[in-house]
Amino acid sequence: MKIKYLSIKIAFWVLCFCTNNKTVSAQVFSAKNIKLYDYFNRFFVQEVYIEVSGLPAKMDTSFGLEKIQLTLYHKRVSDLKIQLQSPDGNTVWISNRNGGIAGENYLNTSFSQYGKSGLVNNAAAPFTGNYTPSGELSYFANGGNPNGTWKLLIEDLQTGLEGFLDSVSISFGSNPAFIRQVQYCNIAKPELCSCNTNGSCTLLPDLVILPGFSKNQWTEFAWNDPAYPGQLKITAAIANIGIGPLEIISDSLAGEPLKNKRFNVYQNIYTKQGNQFIQKARQAGTIYFDSTAGHQHYHVDDWVAFRLVKKEKGKRTVISNGNKVSYCLFTTGMLSERDSSSIVNGVQYGSKMANYGLGNYFTCNLGKQGISVGGYDYYGMMYEGQYLRLPKGLKSGNYVLEIEIDPHHWYQESNKKNNVFSMPVTISKQNL
Repeated sequence: MKIKYLSIKIAFWVLCFCTNNKTVSAQVFSAKNIKLYDYFNRFFVQEVYIEVSGLPAKMDTSFGLEKIQLTLYHKRVSDLKIQLQSPDGNTVWISNRNGGIAGENYLNTSFSQYGKSGLVNNAAAPFTGNYTPSGELSYFANGGNPNGTWKLLIEDLQTGLEGFLDSVSISFGSNPAFIRQVQYCNIAKPELCSCNTNGSCTLLPDLVILPGFSKNQWTEFAWNDPAYPGQLKITAAIANIGIGPLEIISDSLAGEPLKNKRFNVYQNIYTKQGNQFIQKARQAGTIYFDSTAGHQHYHVDDWVAFRLVKKEKGKRTVISNGNKVSYCLFTTGMLSERDSSSIVNGVQYGSKMANYGLGNYFTCNLGKQGISVGGYDYYGMMYEGQYLRLPKGLKSGNYVLEIEIDPHHWYQESNKKNNVFSMPVTISKQNL
């Protein structure tokens, strides 16, 4: 499939620029009046260019991107995937198909590391305030040079409506987004990483569904709905609360055609021995290239399964068994003490976790994917494949939705007993 991009040059003004050894403050504003194009049945990205110059040559924990702000008009903002890309090609989700079924507009909306309005994934449109974005702005604090061409990438993923970008700005300063850790355990510094309390130094992941997202973000559609007939659309965010990363690598060979082939993947398991890591790769599932709009990257097969269950008089009956949904595995967000969505079974998770931030997975590469310790991979209900097909004529009533991580048990974890999440749902529209 040929990829087509639309590039739009944006004028900018630096409002303030002052330097000393540690402090740089600058702000960049866009031009206005940018038409956004509707989805036309193939992969298409609009690129809005923002030229940045005159800043220090390195983004890290002391200087970097602080905020992105935009005003955007659209009658159904859940059509839109909005990303920001740095000059070195590092790309972060700003807001990915948020806003529900019919939410409208981003109105003077800003995004920063810990937005006072909370996660944009949990918010309702119209979006007005300061939000934590769908992805991790901390990925820009990677030592890269901020000077050059930044791009706002906008994809419309559902036909029927056009939009309008009024303005966009990005701000840099001495309070950038970065992952704040109690101790900086990472792959290069195993001596700072912790073992289990029982003395085991095999650092395994522990994958769970974050209940807050799924309980608050699901919708049933009638059997005759024109867009989503008979679908129960579901949000699922998979978090890693273990002491080791979930990391997978593929067996792809350089030069092979990649887009029409499945590759084996191997789970990379880290064991701490003294002050070094020993890695062991064990065969797990498979990976393939997802060519659908909104993706265009590699997905791991059969990552989650959805089921609708009826429990009555001690009997459990599966009403609908959904397809096993493939995911791109990467850390879209980090568990935080400031976020109620980071609570699992009454426990608040965040930066005080052992080995918090271990593993670095911010793209959907063929060679390596994963979920960091204390990270989560969020899939909203408006994403492709995030639904169960309900039988026409299904009786109204109370049911149980089950979401299972790794239904084939291909991946090793410290605890497999918490891989199935269940919650009550009320079905009311299928027998109308």
